[in-house]
Amino acid sequence: MKTSRARIWLRRGKLSPWLLAAFLVVVAAPARHVARAQSSAPELKTVEPKDIKDLVAQNKGKVVLLNFFATWCVPCHKEFPDIMKLQTTYKGQGLQVIEVSMNDVGTEKDDMLKFLTDTKPPFPVYIAANTEDKFYTDVDPRWDTALPMTMIFDRDGKNVHFYKEARTFDQFKDDITPLLAAK
Repeated sequence: MKTSRARIWLRRGKLSPWLLAAFLVVVAAPARHVARAQSSAPELKTVEPKDIKDLVAQNKGKVVLLNFFATWCVPCHKEFPDIMKLQTTYKGQGLQVIEVSMNDVGTEKDDMLKFLTDTKPPFPVYIAANTEDKFYTDVDPRWDTALPMTMIFDRDGKNVHFYKEARTFDQFKDDITPLLAAK
């Protein structure tokens, strides 16, 4: 069995146990920080169109803003902070934002995870199981793959708004405030 140099130095009195302890604290501290950072990485679950419909149904009683976006979509990036602000502003009144990334799960998932780590959205974000045309039409036959795409559901789960364009905070607010008021 090989004896480490640190053990030999400790036995010979050339290395103070306190110095060794201090060294280990300095070396181990960054490793603990890295492990903590990795464990706080966002979770990104894959969803099929049926799963998305189930997510809306699970939020019956709330107004649901369902938004589809991608990290490579410039209008999506412009709209995302407004959607985050909506959730923060109206969550207490019954708004639930659900985001679905249309990034390719096979080649762009890391891009999406980085985006989520950087933006820290206050709502759940999922990633589409695939980006085939059928996925889009299974979500809604009106959807022709344009991004961003938003559907807003009333408290009963009925789709009342459908948009294939970026929206602003004020435009979303105009759509959701009457739905939030209707209890």
